[in-house]
Amino acid sequence: MPDLNLLTQISSPLSGARTYGIDALSANKEKRTGVENYSRSLISAMKTHALLGGERVVLYSKKKLSEPLGTLPEGWSSALLGWPLKRGWMAIRMSWELVRRTPDVLFVPGQALPWITKHRTVTTIHDLAYVRRPDLYDPAVRRRLRRVTKRSAKNAVKIIVPSNATKKDLMELYHTPEEKITVTHLCADTTLYRPYTQEEARPVLQKHRLSTNYFLVVGRLEKKKNIITIIKAFELFKNRRGVGDPFELIFVGDPGYGYEEMKKYFELSAHKDQMRQLGYVEDAEVAQLMSQATAYLFPSWYEGFGIPNLEAMATGVALITSDIPVHKEVVGDAGLFVPPGEPEAWAHALERIVKDGTLRTELIAKGKARVQQFSWAKTAEQTWEVLRSLV
Repeated sequence: MPDLNLLTQISSPLSGARTYGIDALSANKEKRTGVENYSRSLISAMKTHALLGGERVVLYSKKKLSEPLGTLPEGWSSALLGWPLKRGWMAIRMSWELVRRTPDVLFVPGQALPWITKHRTVTTIHDLAYVRRPDLYDPAVRRRLRRVTKRSAKNAVKIIVPSNATKKDLMELYHTPEEKITVTHLCADTTLYRPYTQEEARPVLQKHRLSTNYFLVVGRLEKKKNIITIIKAFELFKNRRGVGDPFELIFVGDPGYGYEEMKKYFELSAHKDQMRQLGYVEDAEVAQLMSQATAYLFPSWYEGFGIPNLEAMATGVALITSDIPVHKEVVGDAGLFVPPGEPEAWAHALERIVKDGTLRTELIAKGKARVQQFSWAKTAEQTWEVLRSLV
């Protein structure tokens, strides 16, 4: 075991102030998806809120904070908690740091807490899909999520959730008292996810050899994202359109759990040449690809919130999304809702979007209005209220 006393670099001591410690490990990752983007966006928004007298914030990470995350306002500092092992940073290394320098409140934006949680701890539980739909998860991942979430639900003093749908699940499945839970809706990064002209997006379209006749799906290619239903729907759509139809189905995201089954559908499809997998793409390119699509498709079986709904609306693209409760909570009337398990219904939705320009225009207009109701500033303010209620 390494000497943990030698593995901490902290800008200043924690004594003499009301200190909030925030886990920034996820926010500091180079390759980010849902939870990582949530953590980074939330911390960035929290930095814009002035600290009250006597308040200080420490961001914990395994390596030096990347920019602009590492640009810290007055009263903020960072603690670099070195750890040579692949696992155990949160459970062991963070626990040791909390014993040595105990903040008044610890905020963990993910669902896993340190082993030592005697201090006042707040965490975010993003979703309980692994309970509602265990068939969508790798068994090992499902067991880990059950273990860490059960512990977090029990030991956290306050729990933040991204939606009323997740709050309902947490109360029902873990019997968590309602007064322990706070809903803070999430937001899209509207500086990045915004309408782009075709001229602005041309370099990205050329890079990926795309016209503007395509449907876009963004996210890990895994069972939870319901990829097979969309493949089947696209085949039905193409069969009815006939020879020469220009529309393509574009997937952005790395393979995930269940991809081997999806791969067979891709390979055996009569329209495989019109279904393309771009792999992981940087957010800046994703935003431009989204803005030029005929429609954005979000067919997930389950989500805790579904930021891509807001990202699509912010870029000014028509949204077709699964009719699960959380999507209705987030989207309102700004999307076309389709049952996630019905390829025929999805094919019909694709046809409507292509043929009905009025519908497409109405959805885009409603989406632009709807997305204005969400902001990271508001989410940060609500998060600060939770943290400050404990000191």
